[in-house]
Amino acid sequence: MFVLNTKPPEYNFAGTRVRLLMSGKETGGAFCMMEFFGPPNRATPLHVHEREEETIVVLEGVVDVTVDGKRVSVRAGETALLPRNVAHRLANNTELPSRYLIVCTPAGFDDFVDACADAQAGPVTPVPPQPEDIGRMREAAPRFGITLLPG
Repeated sequence: MFVLNTKPPEYNFAGTRVRLLMSGKETGGAFCMMEFFGPPNRATPLHVHEREEETIVVLEGVVDVTVDGKRVSVRAGETALLPRNVAHRLANNTELPSRYLIVCTPAGFDDFVDACADAQAGPVTPVPPQPEDIGRMREAAPRFGITLLPG
C-alpha cells in the first residue's frame, strides 16, 4: 500500500506543535509517525504507554529522555526506543527548540493526540496548555492505555 501525505494535520498538543505525518488509519494500524517541535524548557508529564513502543529520532536540538528514573540526552542524529509499560518523560531542557520524529508501534498514540487537541491546517503556533487542555488529556489517557504519573 502506497500512501502519500502532502498536507499533514497539525496540533497544538499541550503546548507543542505536532504534525501527524502518517496515521494509523493510513498504515492499517501498524504504526503512526509524528513530527514534534519541542519548545525550549518544556517537558511531557511522566507517563506510561501500555499499548505501544515509541521510537524517537532527534532531527534538531536535544531531547532529554527520562526512562525508569534515568535521564539520557538524545542529540540530533540519534535514535532511542522507549518500550511499552515503562515510565518515561521527554523534555527540552535547553533555550533552543528541538525537532524530533516519534514512531509509535502499533498506532494509537495518534488517536490520543487527536482526542486531546483539534486538528488544524499548519503551521500551528503552539500556546501553553490551559487547564481545559490538561483536563482533556487526563480524561482521554485511560481510553488509550496511557497512565499519567505524578512527578
